[in-house]
Amino acid sequence: MPIYNKIYDFCKVRNNGNIFKNGKTPTPRVEFLLNLLESLNINYDLDEFPIDDENMGFNINLPGNSDQFVVAHHDINNPYSENANDNSCSIINCIAVKILDPSINVCLLDGEEFGGYGSEHLSKRINNGDFGNIRWILNLELSGAGGKNFFIGNHPGPLSDRIISIFGCPVVKTPFNDSFIFNRNGIDSTVINPLPVIEKKSPIQLIDGRYLDYKRLFLCHSMEDTTDKISPEEMKEFVEEVILKIISKNEK
Repeated sequence: MPIYNKIYDFCKVRNNGNIFKNGKTPTPRVEFLLNLLESLNINYDLDEFPIDDENMGFNINLPGNSDQFVVAHHDINNPYSENANDNSCSIINCIAVKILDPSINVCLLDGEEFGGYGSEHLSKRINNGDFGNIRWILNLELSGAGGKNFFIGNHPGPLSDRIISIFGCPVVKTPFNDSFIFNRNGIDSTVINPLPVIEKKSPIQLIDGRYLDYKRLFLCHSMEDTTDKISPEEMKEFVEEVILKIISKNEK
């Protein structure tokens, strides 16, 4: 599916800065995503909300009719980086999920890098009943390489239980991400993050004894977060052999 190769175009787009420097109109990255969605004939709702007196946040909702959300954040910390793995790849993966399962609710979130503004806004809308009864939110982070080899964050709940029952994946205490906001607001959520397998030992071990390359996590926000370190083929594997199983109504 050519959607995964859109990562290369997306990573060429630069915002003026972080969410406190983007002003009141959609950022270049938001504009790119809106144009991409229109080219794919995917319906969207641009959900604007204030950050402060001078800046707006922009969530992009791709509405469905399920009781689940798949989300990822589109905002960036470093405007000079390609921001390939954090978190451009996850945005492309979310759009791929929507193409493959149009029933799923998807939200491309703003403001994660500086406290979860977009997830706070989405939480309020979910708790107001704007999307019906939502069971849980699956949060994609750093999903550019690793494919079927992944861990989830330490966010106990039915969603985590489901993922563990299907895959037997590692559970890791993670830094801040949008799942912290959702859980704080009473919405079950966990973060999921694939990583490549490496030969030497690392702090993250799969149940079959292999290890994941946790050092990649430290490339976030740096100039080293580049497209040569991600793989559209592994993005496809992650979406189609992991995410679709998690959100499937038929998967036990």
